[in-house]
Amino acid sequence: MKNKQVGDKFPTFAVLMTVYEKEQPAFLDRSLRSVSEQTVRPGQIVVVTDGPLTPELDRVLAHHQTAFGEAFKIVRLAENKGRGRASQAGIDTITTKWIARMDSDDICLPDRFEKQLQAIVAHPQVAVVGGYVLEFADEEDNIVGKRKVPLTNDEIRNYAKYRNPINNPAVMFKREAIPNLGGYPTMNILEDYDLWIRFIANGYELMNLPEYLVKMRVSSGMYSRRGGMDFLKTYIKMKRKWRQMGVGDWKSELTSNVAMTANTLLPDKARKLIYQKVLHKNCK
Repeated sequence: MKNKQVGDKFPTFAVLMTVYEKEQPAFLDRSLRSVSEQTVRPGQIVVVTDGPLTPELDRVLAHHQTAFGEAFKIVRLAENKGRGRASQAGIDTITTKWIARMDSDDICLPDRFEKQLQAIVAHPQVAVVGGYVLEFADEEDNIVGKRKVPLTNDEIRNYAKYRNPINNPAVMFKREAIPNLGGYPTMNILEDYDLWIRFIANGYELMNLPEYLVKMRVSSGMYSRRGGMDFLKTYIKMKRKWRQMGVGDWKSELTSNVAMTANTLLPDKARKLIYQKVLHKNCK
């Protein structure tokens, strides 16, 4: 793969993706094509298979590995470990300065990486650069919602006391920071939120761009995963931990826990409506 970012203009970066057997081959293919269509392409693409894949998914990976060449690396885990451990396995093989996260069913807008790299060059003190996402259902053009996030470091720190301040599918972060934070979180609920809290608690600077960078695929399963007693128990536990780390106070913890308790008790259809109409306002 010819790398358009060779030279001193931009720092080196890799794309990190995890995939497991239940992913749809067409979704994975479209996601990887959106990487190949970038105005600035990565120096590495690392795909971690979180356990054995179907033959159809393996064929998709083989096709893109041939197209990208040596820059494309597949890290295979013998069994499903969860996204946190799979992410760490991928990070362990990456040598670039920056890592761009990418979910296996989402779609990068063509200039996503270029915009983030421009911000990194302009703001060398930052360790995390995220942005807005568009949410779509079924077809790419069927935009059902959007998620805007706070932009400045101070705004992000304050917002993090209540909600996740970073859209994980649209983020870039410094690779060297991860070992300093104890590695990628390994629990299977709220692991991304926990990672950004660790960045904040350890004094790193974060920023979001006021730009839509990724189209994020949503389904009914996404809303159901944000309900249930297991999710609520983990959420309350983590909120206490984050307050003890210095991100949040008693007021923000109580407010968040009350809101999440109400959210958890809602039927999935009602939760979906709130996310699309209130939390991630419809942008049609």
